[in-house]
Amino acid sequence: MAGKHRIGPFIIAGLVLLALAGAAFVALRNPAVPVDLGMVARRPMQVTIDDEAEARAHDLYVVSAPINGRLLRVDLEPGDRLIAGKTVVARLMPANPDFLNARTGGEARARVRSLEAMAAATAARIPQAIAERDLAQRNLARDEALLKRGFLPQADLDRARMARDHADALVLEVRRAADAARYDLAAARAALTDPATIDPGKGGVFTLLSPVSGRVLRIPQKSEAVVAAGTPLVEIGDPSKLELVTDLLSADAVRIKPGFAATLEQWGGNHPIHARVRLVEPYGFTKISALGVEEQRVNVVLDFAGPATERQGLGHGYRGVVRIVTWSAPDVLTVPASALFRDGNDWALFVTQEGRARLTHVKIGKVNADLAELLTPLRPGLMVVLHPGDRVADGVRINRRGN
Repeated sequence: MAGKHRIGPFIIAGLVLLALAGAAFVALRNPAVPVDLGMVARRPMQVTIDDEAEARAHDLYVVSAPINGRLLRVDLEPGDRLIAGKTVVARLMPANPDFLNARTGGEARARVRSLEAMAAATAARIPQAIAERDLAQRNLARDEALLKRGFLPQADLDRARMARDHADALVLEVRRAADAARYDLAAARAALTDPATIDPGKGGVFTLLSPVSGRVLRIPQKSEAVVAAGTPLVEIGDPSKLELVTDLLSADAVRIKPGFAATLEQWGGNHPIHARVRLVEPYGFTKISALGVEEQRVNVVLDFAGPATERQGLGHGYRGVVRIVTWSAPDVLTVPASALFRDGNDWALFVTQEGRARLTHVKIGKVNADLAELLTPLRPGLMVVLHPGDRVADGVRINRRGN
């Protein structure tokens, strides 16, 4: 009997060790899956449409060359203040004529000779016309004397007067024709002027004054150069009066209305800038994306809503990311969007329960980049698995990554 009593404790201890070994084997065979966890919570939420935006002067003026000519060096610098109608923004000298090649030069010389002959012929007609006028005047005087003595009818006197008036008009016509011939000859001779002999300053300097008060934003052409009419010379605007413009996909633009709130971020400052939508342009345009895909885009224009001190340092052409709020609510039951996945036709997520993942189907409402609105009434504070991988399934043991 004493021997049996001594064997009993050993058997019990062996069974305990065997059970512990089995539990350790099972634990080592099916270890807990490390996961990241998030929380179901009530919090403010908003949905935004995000895209790149560019700040630009609300009223931009481009001063262009009104004539072909030589632009003198522009003395202004970007940022200089301008006064409307007083500050000189550019000076131009009229362009010299081009050199003539052999063909056009020969044609121009032949035209000069032709016009010289025409001018001489026209000038020769002047004495003839004057002589005819003097004759008509003498004939009229004789006919008037004869009429007074009763030897000439009135009709003959009227014809004499008409002949005198016709002769006067002919003299005037011939003289005007001679003037026109001289002018044409002078124009033809001017076309033969050698450009190398023209004094550059003889044509004067054409001065352009600033059309508005503001500041110089950009000077596309600063150095002296020959420019064509219409060439942009100076861009003028008021940097304190800026607006934002962003081109959005047309499918996003239809969701935006004037008055929607927005913020400009990642513009270089350490705080967002508040803005508000002023205009959604009614005309769309095609734009090629970075991936080479044709996209239909629409310009959306926004006005800054905060004080000017909020956007100090921002200038014309500066870029940032604009976030236009299309929906917001102050208190919404939310879940991290990264916890959701599709299970068939339903949305689902894994909640944590006693160290295990439990598959739960949910209904969701609004979604943004970080959060989703939960329409299924889950308990606030409930922990959910973020980015569940293939190893996470219903009932699988899990532990928080890093623990």
